[in-house]
Amino acid sequence: MMRSMFRKKALLAVSALGLAALLTSCAGPSGVSGATDAPGAESSGASTAPGVLTVDQIVMMPNVDPYALTSTDQWQNVYAMYDPITLTNDQGELENVLAEEWTNEDPLNWVLTLRDGMQWTDDSPILAEDVQFSIDRMKDPETKSIWGPAYTYIESTTVIDEHSIRITTTTPVAELPRDFGRMVLMPKKAFESLGLDAFLKAPVTSGPFMFESMVPGSTLTLVKNPNYHRGEVKLDKLIFREVPNASTRVADVLSGEADIAMSVAPSDIGRIDASGDASIISSESIERIKLEFMMASDPRLQDQRVREAVIRSIDPAALNDALFDGLAGLPTGWMNEFTEGFCPVDVPAYDPEKAKELLAEAGYPDGFDIDLNGSSPSYSIADQVEPAIADMMAESGFNVNLIRNEKATDANLYANGGLMGMRFWGIANTSGGAGQMLRNSDINRASKEMVDPGLQTLIEAQQAEFDVDKRNAIVCQINEHVVGNSLEMSVLSLPNIAAVGNDVSGFSPSPYLLQRYDQVEKH
Repeated sequence: MMRSMFRKKALLAVSALGLAALLTSCAGPSGVSGATDAPGAESSGASTAPGVLTVDQIVMMPNVDPYALTSTDQWQNVYAMYDPITLTNDQGELENVLAEEWTNEDPLNWVLTLRDGMQWTDDSPILAEDVQFSIDRMKDPETKSIWGPAYTYIESTTVIDEHSIRITTTTPVAELPRDFGRMVLMPKKAFESLGLDAFLKAPVTSGPFMFESMVPGSTLTLVKNPNYHRGEVKLDKLIFREVPNASTRVADVLSGEADIAMSVAPSDIGRIDASGDASIISSESIERIKLEFMMASDPRLQDQRVREAVIRSIDPAALNDALFDGLAGLPTGWMNEFTEGFCPVDVPAYDPEKAKELLAEAGYPDGFDIDLNGSSPSYSIADQVEPAIADMMAESGFNVNLIRNEKATDANLYANGGLMGMRFWGIANTSGGAGQMLRNSDINRASKEMVDPGLQTLIEAQQAEFDVDKRNAIVCQINEHVVGNSLEMSVLSLPNIAAVGNDVSGFSPSPYLLQRYDQVEKH
């Protein structure tokens, strides 16, 4: 076993080095095929001045429409400008932000009461009509929000008074207040008065920072909101920069061009520690590398033996050691400890010989060709993880075709049944509730590929159960059901690693990936 593990680590290292050499030879200085550092990033206005904080991230929101997000990495941009109705704090507890109170009238009706005295940055009040407008716009197909399917359970909304609104659902949704942590509000009157194009140039917002300027794909510059309702904002200016290359983000911090680099690759930790100019701050994270089977589009994967063979072909421990320096979390079931209702479940062990037996039993003694669909931008070092997984699966008889699509293309192909084989992506239920994660496997909401009536029944039971203990017990059943039937796989839980300059204080990565900067200081 020790010899096998050593050989596996060597294989991973060679695979990653070979991939890096290939990418460097064909991609130019960034070292990432088809990707360059953000245009204009070097003259973005990054400053070492006190009170001005510059943050490098993989990809920024494409514009200042909070419903135009394409990845979890962009929530920090949204929450800097827009306050949510609720928020999951770093301890996993639900906090009201714009909400004052939630009242469950009956299984299908919730009443949300907003806090009195809340204002938009144009000094107009935040009202119940803004909630109604925001829900309608989020769900509108014309908005093309990737979060729209998350709220298909909302049947209607009724404004009761200036600060209260009734939300009526098609089915009972016990976790609705937690689910609304993703729902930031937009100002109805300002948006309708300005129109979309003018709003995007000068947005009216509610969060700790106000819009100053944006160069899409490059920089987003914000200034402090002097009237922020949750207390004084300690920074004068906050600059986000889109820097796709991990090593470049780190170099920016070490040179003083940036103050914080998000999504640091574990291979860069030693360089940062040795520099004396910055330090590593990290936390465990709710984000996981998810393996999803395209069961509806690829009938071969409706056979549990085939799915289990895939899972037994992947060695999470070797991936963790070779690519994440041991910092990632090994699978403890389909969920991890940051999901409410989590219970640990033993997963099928890495066993390529057992995988071959399962394939032979299923009628594929010689294995078969299978697509591995990834997207860009994606989770940290996906461009190393996915080729390594392809190498592992080859030992069990799979001939893996690696495909990497742009994020929006991947989402569109998935929505229209255009993917075959497997799909790998980073999933993070940022609210901490199981319901947010389960929507991706719910055929009535976001899933296009799940084929398992038993799982659907459990998802609907969890969604409708208002007793917390009973709901958590169902979540545990779901975890066991997914693992026991090899329906999906959580390959690893990803660490949230940031490089932080020595003159920054008050910053800590959120395990729920909800970075907030209002109490960060730059000295």
